[in-house]
Amino acid sequence: MASKLIQLIKTLSKPLEPISTNLHPSTIVLKNIQCVVFDIYGTLLLSSSGDIGLSQKNSESEYFLKALQQSGVKILSSEKVKLGLDYFYQEIDIAHNRSKKNGFIYPEVVITEIWAKVIAKLLQKRLIEIKNINIREIAVLFECFVNPVWPMPNLTSTLQYLKSKNIVLGIISNAQFYTPLLFKALTGFTLEGLGFSSNLIEYSFKNGEAKPSSKMFTNVKQSLLTNFNILPANTLYIGNDMLNDIYSAKKEGYKTALFAGDLRSLRLRQDMPQLVEVKPDIVITELNHIIDLVK
Repeated sequence: MASKLIQLIKTLSKPLEPISTNLHPSTIVLKNIQCVVFDIYGTLLLSSSGDIGLSQKNSESEYFLKALQQSGVKILSSEKVKLGLDYFYQEIDIAHNRSKKNGFIYPEVVITEIWAKVIAKLLQKRLIEIKNINIREIAVLFECFVNPVWPMPNLTSTLQYLKSKNIVLGIISNAQFYTPLLFKALTGFTLEGLGFSSNLIEYSFKNGEAKPSSKMFTNVKQSLLTNFNILPANTLYIGNDMLNDIYSAKKEGYKTALFAGDLRSLRLRQDMPQLVEVKPDIVITELNHIIDLVK
């Protein structure tokens, strides 16, 4: 199944180019960095919506219908099925509210569970017919339609360089099950093949919480100490969002780099009072800038 989804992503994806942010990269060199941890959407991957697509409520209902059709679902009423997009976001809101009642401040959904409930509702209302349903395929189709992605320039070469210098690599990202498949589809490598340590990869959908929650940062911090004897002060976290990435990583003691490589995904959030005193240790505008700034 994974190979089919990877091929599907390949087929639906096309190159994207970064849009300049007109910010200037830092020249400060960070010393004694032993680990570099990355965000994914807007940092390792160019993202058309600037972030993972499921939170973007301006998605066209036609994409919803198209995802169902291309997955083999028989549509009995095209106009009414388009309303299924409302069901989709309603189910996300229900899941978020349930999690908040259980103490999760920044709840995350498991997108396959959301799609299963939406499909069940459409079946109940007799708006579709299905012989062999594939929820994961529907989810991939919809995500590729609403949020096309492409590898950031110099992604592979930058990671290879860092690995050659024995720098440990990790990931902390708001993500869903299909997120790691994007790398195999678009670079030809799994995340482990790109040099990432499997015990330093944290996804929001597996934690039930999304950034800016500190949970994933805490998990990686503990794993770094246990498995590599590396402290947060010797770890650089790179992300494109001042709240989700820089603020959250700094709270846990990480060094931070604001990735300002694409205008679509750069989130400075200058209107947020809690960020007034928050500054990244460095700013980079291309991934390979990190090569000269980490020693």
